[in-house]
Amino acid sequence: MPYLKAKNLTVSSKRLNDELEKVNPHLIYVGSKINFQSELHLEDYLEDNFQKIFPDLALVKRQHNIKMQRCDLLCFNKSDKQPVIIELKNEEDRGLVSQLTRYRKAILQEQPFSDIIDYSLPVKLIAVAPAFHEDNYTDKEASKFEDDLSFYEFTIKIHENSAQFQICSKTYDIPYPILGLPESQTSSDLSQRNLSIFIINFTSNLPLEYRQDFLALRSTLMAQPKVKEMVSSTYRKVLYATGEGENHKKLAEITNTSKGVILFLWLPTHVKTNIKIPVARFGFILAKDNNPFSEKSIVEWLVCTKTTIELKNHPNNNIGLSFNRHGMTLWTKANQYLFQASLGSQNTFQLLIYLLKGIKPPIDEETFTWWNSYKSKTPENLGWYIDLAIKTWNYRFK
Repeated sequence: MPYLKAKNLTVSSKRLNDELEKVNPHLIYVGSKINFQSELHLEDYLEDNFQKIFPDLALVKRQHNIKMQRCDLLCFNKSDKQPVIIELKNEEDRGLVSQLTRYRKAILQEQPFSDIIDYSLPVKLIAVAPAFHEDNYTDKEASKFEDDLSFYEFTIKIHENSAQFQICSKTYDIPYPILGLPESQTSSDLSQRNLSIFIINFTSNLPLEYRQDFLALRSTLMAQPKVKEMVSSTYRKVLYATGEGENHKKLAEITNTSKGVILFLWLPTHVKTNIKIPVARFGFILAKDNNPFSEKSIVEWLVCTKTTIELKNHPNNNIGLSFNRHGMTLWTKANQYLFQASLGSQNTFQLLIYLLKGIKPPIDEETFTWWNSYKSKTPENLGWYIDLAIKTWNYRFK
C-alpha cells in the first residue's frame, strides 16, 4: 500500500499541509537531550531568526541548488559583500567539511547573485551543528580553506518549560512545543497542534474512543530521533520509520482495516544467525475490549508477521506452533515473549539484557539469576512493549 507524499495531495490540501508544517515545527526530548525533530525545523528556526543570530550577514537564499549541489543558506557579509555558505546539521555528521568545499567550488563556478555578492573575496564556510566529530576537525586541518572554515556548535536547553537555543555564547528563545517531555512539562494540547493533513484524515477514520490514546502514542513515537510519519493513500495505515523501503529502519505501524485496529512494533527477535541487531515486526492481540493504543492494555499474544494477522492461524484453533525462517515462533503468548525470543539465540539474549538492564557482556551471575526468573514472566501491559520498541529503536542509531 503506497504512502502519501505531498505530490499526492490536491493543490488546496498541499497548501494546507505546507501551512501546517510551517506553523507546527517542534522539538523532541530524547535521552535527556532536546533536538529539533528534523533538519527542516532547524532550518526554519534559523531562517526566521537569522538577523538575530547572524546580525553581520544577509541571507540571500535558502536551499540554493547549483550544479547538482544544494547549500542550506547562501549569504554575504554586510560590510564587504563577502560570500558566505552556511551548512546546517541536526546531528553530528562526519562528512560536512567535504560538503562545504563542494558547495564552495560550485558557487565560485556559477557565481549566482553576483550583483550583490563580491566573488573576488574568499568564500566563508560555516558549519552549524549540535556536535562535531573528530573527523570534522581532521578534515578542516587538511583543507587548504581552513582559515575560511568555522564550526558553530549549538545546544538547546530547557528554561521554565520552554526551549532556548544557545550558540556563540548567546541565547535565543525557541517558541516550539517539545515532544517527549515528562507529562508534567508537556502542554495538554501538544498532540493536536502537530498534525499534518495526512494524520488528520487517518485519525478521523479511527473509532472515537481510540483517538486520544492514539495521539498520545503518536507524540511518543514522533519524539524519537529520525522518525518520519507516513500515511497510506487510503488513510488506513500509518508507519513510523526512517522510510517506507525494505532497507529502512522501522519503529511502529498501525493498521485500521475490517480486521480491526492493530498496532505493530519492531522488537528484538530470535535469530539463528549472528545478526548484530535482530529485530522483527510483531502485531498485538489484546484482551477483549482493550484499547490498541493504551499503555495499560493487556497483551494476550504477539504475532511475528510481515503482513496482516490471520486469526485462522491462531494456535487455539488446533494448529501447532509454527516458526519463521529465523526460528521465532509466529504466535507467542505475551508472558513467554522474552523466553521465546532469546531461546538458543545468544545475540538476542545479549541485546535484551542491554536494553532491559543496560549491561554489556560479560554477563555477571546476579544478572543471569534475574534473567532466569524474569524471562518466563514477560510483562503483559502494552506500555512495556512500546517502551522496549523505543529502546530498541534508539539502540539501532547508536
